[in-house]
Amino acid sequence: MPTFDKDQQPLFAREGLFRQKLNQLRTGENNNPRTPPDASTRYKELEQGSYLSNVKNSIEKVDPTEKERAALLDQSTELYNRSAITRIIRDELKRSKRYKHNLSLLVVSIDEFDGVAKKYGATTAESIIKGVASFLMAIIRDVDIPARFDNGVFLVLCPDTEPKGVSVLAERIRSKIMLTRVSDVGQNWHVTVSQGIAGFPGAAVKGEELIQNAIIAANSAQKNGGNQTVLAD
Repeated sequence: MPTFDKDQQPLFAREGLFRQKLNQLRTGENNNPRTPPDASTRYKELEQGSYLSNVKNSIEKVDPTEKERAALLDQSTELYNRSAITRIIRDELKRSKRYKHNLSLLVVSIDEFDGVAKKYGATTAESIIKGVASFLMAIIRDVDIPARFDNGVFLVLCPDTEPKGVSVLAERIRSKIMLTRVSDVGQNWHVTVSQGIAGFPGAAVKGEELIQNAIIAANSAQKNGGNQTVLAD
């Protein structure tokens, strides 16, 4: 049976780990929960005058899982945040170059989002953001890596997939979301999205360039009227 080093795992298996990690963080799963002290231990601590000190230390000590959630997840959508996805893209692009795999990035930008936020307020804007995030999680593949990148802008990193292949996913997103009421609690909205796709091999040689090329393509889709997808040059 062949063996793989850490960087040379079969690509789909590796990318599946990112989604597995995301799901663990979203559900707050903790494989090492702390066990509270029993009554006899607390009594001894009280006798020794150390109980209040221990309580204070316990309160001040942040759960490692919560630290990780704060570092990796967008707090509103519980998708990967901008910092985390930027690092993931940078690392995965290096691996794609090394092992000659395809790698594509899809930008999903909510049409007229800034106008909606200005007209209806921050609560409505967040409701739409959360609804679109839930929609994306339900429609993308298990190996795809989703993130919230900016106000109204999401990224989906698609491993081992050419841009033309991602265009099939993009069309499914575009056509279905315009017929779906994206919703958070108590609110429902119809939205459309403009999308941009960039890939490796291609013009991008760095992770930041891959992101920028996909964003430029999405911006072009919006300038052309929205509700469409553009492939980067």
